[in-house]
Amino acid sequence: MKSIRFALAFGLVILISACGEIFGPTYRSQLGYIDQTFSQPISIPDSVAAKTDFTVSFRTSGGGCMKQGDTKVAMIDSRTAEIRPYDDRVVNPTSCTANIEFYSHTATLRFAQSGNATVRLISAYNDSTITITRTVVVR
Repeated sequence: MKSIRFALAFGLVILISACGEIFGPTYRSQLGYIDQTFSQPISIPDSVAAKTDFTVSFRTSGGGCMKQGDTKVAMIDSRTAEIRPYDDRVVNPTSCTANIEFYSHTATLRFAQSGNATVRLISAYNDSTITITRTVVVR
């Protein structure tokens, strides 16, 4: 009886261990990493027309255990937008390659009133959170 329980327990451990290989890795979303030492450009227009969509684009970076995630936009008020890029990291990887990968993120924004508007890009950098701020003239 003990040997049957042991065999069942051992089989269950093997089955659970193989789940990652069978069903693929599990990812956890985290704030995207922007390394300013690589001079990664943030493409944002200096001026835009009121009530017209415009695009902000930039890149985050990661390694072999990551993939590109979502980009979230929040309007703080009528003249301030916050953009947060997210990338997905493998939870408990068996191994990761040491390569550096870049992930392109875009966000579509619109300001309704003319005047100066603020765009904040909030990302991760060196184990902390940074905010990159740009001013856009809305005409």
